[in-house]
Amino acid sequence: MNSNNTSILLIIEGTYPWYRGGVSEWVYQYLKELDSYDFHILQVATDEFKQLDPYNALYPITENVKSFTRVQPPTLKSDWETTKETWFQSIVESVPVYKYDTIHVTNTGFAGWLGIRIADIFNAPLVLTEHALYWKEVEKGAVALECGYQIPDNFEAKSEIVDIFKEIASEVYSSSEEVVSVSRVNIPYQKEFGAHSPKYIPNGVPVDLLTPNKIRNEAPVIGWIGRCAEMKNPKLFFEFVEVFQSRSLDASFIMMLSDANEKELEQEVRALAKKYPEVNMIWNEPAHQYLHQFDMLCITSHNESQPLVMFEALSNKALPIGWEVGDLTSEFGFVVPTGTSTNTLVDQVSALWRDSSKFNELTESKYDLVAYNHTWTSIFEKYDELFQELLVEDA
Repeated sequence: MNSNNTSILLIIEGTYPWYRGGVSEWVYQYLKELDSYDFHILQVATDEFKQLDPYNALYPITENVKSFTRVQPPTLKSDWETTKETWFQSIVESVPVYKYDTIHVTNTGFAGWLGIRIADIFNAPLVLTEHALYWKEVEKGAVALECGYQIPDNFEAKSEIVDIFKEIASEVYSSSEEVVSVSRVNIPYQKEFGAHSPKYIPNGVPVDLLTPNKIRNEAPVIGWIGRCAEMKNPKLFFEFVEVFQSRSLDASFIMMLSDANEKELEQEVRALAKKYPEVNMIWNEPAHQYLHQFDMLCITSHNESQPLVMFEALSNKALPIGWEVGDLTSEFGFVVPTGTSTNTLVDQVSALWRDSSKFNELTESKYDLVAYNHTWTSIFEKYDELFQELLVEDA
């Protein structure tokens, strides 16, 4: 790639580089793949994140990151129209001053709104890569945002938050030179709120994660991987395990969780784990160290856009199973419609596993989709092309 030291201000919210998750992994791979670009990171984060050292974290800070600055999210104690200006004035002097070629935001939340203002100040094009619809996450029951902001329990206050994020989404779409969605399922919503010609650039996996040869045992290994967050609905996996064990098919279960700062839910999950000792509980460890053991990955989320773990599982020829959500459809997994009983899902999964030739054929076809279309190198070549086109237009 030849970018002539293109300088990008990347505005993100919490998680990277401290917490595991799809957005954290995307940010890390993005920085690593576009190694000839200069990046400055501006992160909207709570005090809890702000006390941490980004250079001593879970993910490395790549050498092309020239600065890493953190600012607090707004408090939203008054109406958004008042709050947003007060918030911006309190943080604007913290924004590193460089000649940015592009402002790149990763959501239509606080980071997205901040991107609009900063792009205007620096007279630089704004690019949005939307991983999840914030307003929809809140509607579906999210208790916290990536930046650590806690969603109110009160219905009226929560509804107000939804309206604010819908308003911000519309502003970000209309202000962006390019709108990118990592998920096909979100594109109709983007268009509804004013995005013109959004592009689809999906998630990916490292090439070295692809595992063409898979050895399976007679009894399946069924796993669950995700943040211990309400949106991921981890407690449903224990119900799946209980129903599966009531059938005549043996299986092993692995549950891999990472911290999401949702303490009450974590306590509930740990308590459930004691009731299900047959589930091998693994906390805060890299998924790729265990994925080769999986035959299936159960996804239980209330809401998803395009779950990265779906591709990570398929790269190890583990078949994603569960309830249709976001881009987890029959294209990439074995799914049942939302609202289907756990009993029905287990019955269908059991029948599929017993038909080994059908199971392997289905898994192989979906592995091929990932191998051919979803490696990080090919994904970020598309971003390189996008940024180069913007440079030409801006010249």
